Amino acid sequence: MRKIGIVTGTRADFGLLSRTILLLQKKQYIETVVFACGMHLSPEYGLTINELKESGVENIIPIEMLLSSSTRVGIAKSTGLATISFADAFDYHNLDCLLVLGDRFEIFAAAQAALFLGIPIAHIHGGEVTEGAFDEALRHSISKMASIHFPATECFAKRLMQLGEQPSQIFVTGAPGIDNIIHALNATDIDLNDIVSFKNVENPMFLVTYHPVTGGDAEENDINPLLNVIRKRDDINFLVTYPNADGEGALMIKQWLELANLNNVILYPSLGFKRYLAVMTQAACVLGNSSSGLIEAPSFKIPTINIGTRQKGRPKSCSVIDTSMNDTSLMDAIDKALDTDFIFQCKQAVNPYGEGNASEKIVKILSEIDLSNCQSKTFYDRDNA
Repeated sequence: MRKIGIVTGTRADFGLLSRTILLLQKKQYIETVVFACGMHLSPEYGLTINELKESGVENIIPIEMLLSSSTRVGIAKSTGLATISFADAFDYHNLDCLLVLGDRFEIFAAAQAALFLGIPIAHIHGGEVTEGAFDEALRHSISKMASIHFPATECFAKRLMQLGEQPSQIFVTGAPGIDNIIHALNATDIDLNDIVSFKNVENPMFLVTYHPVTGGDAEENDINPLLNVIRKRDDINFLVTYPNADGEGALMIKQWLELANLNNVILYPSLGFKRYLAVMTQAACVLGNSSSGLIEAPSFKIPTINIGTRQKGRPKSCSVIDTSMNDTSLMDAIDKALDTDFIFQCKQAVNPYGEGNASEKIVKILSEIDLSNCQSKTFYDRDNA
């Protein structure tokens, strides 16, 4: 029996991991332990640990780590607290492997604990670049701690080799978020009547998620230009989901609440990944700086307005409109997203993150790979290969 731990800290990473978790739990010779931490345990962010239970995930272990402060000092302290908590939990459960995704501080803390305990780490979405967040450094650090890599594209795999990771341990799988669109989403099973309940149902709907920018241009955390444009565009319905718990997230939530009385704005702490994707099927555009606008939205053949630098460095479909956080640029981007010719262009979009079945590939490799020598890593020098 192989025992695999999986860490999830936010609604976003669970949305990407969910199918992989459920497929692992169906494997006869694999036991899974799902460690839920961070925003999953916060009522302010929707207490999304309930979504794990509702999705059929078993053997969930809560890991307390998130302090009430979302300042940089608070995040640093939360990371330290998380490392302590993960070390105890991992040691108790005697894991054979730890599966993590992405680049957040919760995942960095879990990887640290696993490294010190000698637990092989498998990392999804390594090798990517997001220049507008300190997550950039965390992702590459996690990759160096990991022994097994599941990058989404060939260019990300090459970047992992640049970091000295062995090609034999790098498996290009595509992005598991695409799997949800193909396998997990059945809009007929999801009632959106209570969610998408705008007064003027004829208006196009924009799905909005804007997260704090923790690297790059700090001025992008001033979302007043975005709020101003939304106030002016009463010809569009805006469904807004809350930002994550980084840096200025709590302040942004207060700013969003200023729009709560508008007829064309609906605010949600968290939709959950299934409802989020179901809403995306009805959306005219995805607006903000979330990775979902680059990874999932192109598969729906709809425009994405990508604001600022948070996702700088990621491959982008032709359906993505890059813009800056100012009133004029945002208004121009919205007009372009509603332009008939651009909408037709989006219908031809190819998703650079794959066509699905990443989860099946990941589960097969985790079921079969030899874990006995994973900790004895040697640096891969491409010049001498």
